[in-house]
Amino acid sequence: MKHQLPTIHSSLTEEDWQDLRRSRFTASEIHKLMGTPKTKSEFLSETAKSFVFEKAAEYLTGNRTEIYGRALDWGKEHEKEAFHYFQQQTDDFYTYYGAETYTFITYGLWGGYSPDALGEKLIEIKCPFNSGNHLQNFFIKNNEQLKSKRTEYFWQMQMGMIATGLEEGLFVSYDPRMPIGKKLTTTLITLEEDIQEIIDEKLTYAGELFLSITK
Repeated sequence: MKHQLPTIHSSLTEEDWQDLRRSRFTASEIHKLMGTPKTKSEFLSETAKSFVFEKAAEYLTGNRTEIYGRALDWGKEHEKEAFHYFQQQTDDFYTYYGAETYTFITYGLWGGYSPDALGEKLIEIKCPFNSGNHLQNFFIKNNEQLKSKRTEYFWQMQMGMIATGLEEGLFVSYDPRMPIGKKLTTTLITLEEDIQEIIDEKLTYAGELFLSITK
């Protein structure tokens, strides 16, 4: 499995961070490209194509599709707290890159990843607004279960590990409302063999479509 040294853009302004992301398919969205096309002659599913057209529209107009909601706000508000709580539970040292740090790692021509924290492993932090979803995360024990129950996070972590050159990551779920012992759960996720080839192929076809729309 080939790894390239990551290109890390740190201490960005929010505007620069958004500009870097504008023409790239980021890890948090990569699951939208991973569907199976209807026919073997096609390389992207209809969902994937629609996503590329949306990205192209954002690029051409400069108007980003805003996503709002209490659940999103909750996650942003508690991510840093979640990291510090997680860091207290481990002897390993990690650097926090989330929220207001505006860090972005470019991957190839078309990919990118905004890490939550990095060290000897990649750290992907989730703070579910729905406490029931947080409790369900305690029962995710491996790659297969993450892919089955939280597909978007599986692909996000796989692409994140590829972009950072790491082969292991921790899926972290945190809920400050829970009692001690239930606030935090972590699951070791490993980079799967041949996954880079799959992601690279989807990024290539998505990039070609993006270029054909925006040229």
